[in-house]
Amino acid sequence: MLRSRNKIIAVTMGDPCGVGPEVTAAALGQLRCPKGFQFIVIGNEDVLAHYWPRKIPMPPVIHVAEKNKNQYKPGKPTPEAGLDSLLYLEYAVKLLKGGQVDGLVTAPVSKEAIIPFHPGFKGHTTFLAEAFGLKKVEMLFVADDLRVVLVTRHVPIKDLPGLVTSAKVVSVIQTTAAFVRERFGIARPRLAVCGLNPHAGEGGHMGLEEITQITPALNKLRKAGWDIVGPLPADTLFEPRIRKGYDLIVSMYHDQALTALKAQYFDRLVNLTVGLPFIRTSPAHGTAFGIAGQAVADDGSMRAAVKLATELV
Repeated sequence: MLRSRNKIIAVTMGDPCGVGPEVTAAALGQLRCPKGFQFIVIGNEDVLAHYWPRKIPMPPVIHVAEKNKNQYKPGKPTPEAGLDSLLYLEYAVKLLKGGQVDGLVTAPVSKEAIIPFHPGFKGHTTFLAEAFGLKKVEMLFVADDLRVVLVTRHVPIKDLPGLVTSAKVVSVIQTTAAFVRERFGIARPRLAVCGLNPHAGEGGHMGLEEITQITPALNKLRKAGWDIVGPLPADTLFEPRIRKGYDLIVSMYHDQALTALKAQYFDRLVNLTVGLPFIRTSPAHGTAFGIAGQAVADDGSMRAAVKLATELV
């Protein structure tokens, strides 16, 4: 199966008790696999089959499971589901390192359920970076022609002032812009950068990070010839008419970007990891235990993640 001449996109099923299996089944069941490509699923074949649309052939499934399907009940994280979620990821890493697959799409997992088996687990992005010995990976969100990268990721708000440094801002922008040039074919991307504080600090009246850290970083890049504006107030930058024309928006922290993005683009927002030696995407939502198994989960973000992975690979 894995020696096909086709490009292979592996899809990890996510937490068996969350919406991962059902959005995976719904997305792959609707999408036509492009010519020259093959989808494979890494997960529990019994659980996936429960959600798979009738009369549509399932793609190949690499069955990785510690328990049978009766051990999993949608709606609540369990140790068994957490362990299996981790096993799916570890198997995907094995295939990627062996050059047996060309891209990866990851359905949502529960950090709470995985941490007992992988202490310090912070999510797919960090897990994959560590697995490949990388320090410079970035979290880029894509919806239609909108691209937004985060300077900081899953960190407490109280830690932000010390984490938003000139060096970090420059590093994130350089790494992500290079990816945008290479993968999206934009020779000279136009960038807009958010401030950290309300109203981008109001000239120092609402915080000094814009003056002491962000502006020096942007000036350094401008002197090198970058097309870049900011720091700008984040509360207006994401309005569609204002952000139009920018190829990349740089946000300082998670909720600054994701609140606006999920409100506007929830059904097609994709999380794309920058800096890995392969393409990795995921839907931009979590396990949604509260609605798992109720046939109401929106698979739009998962469909968009699979589609984008295929396009970029």
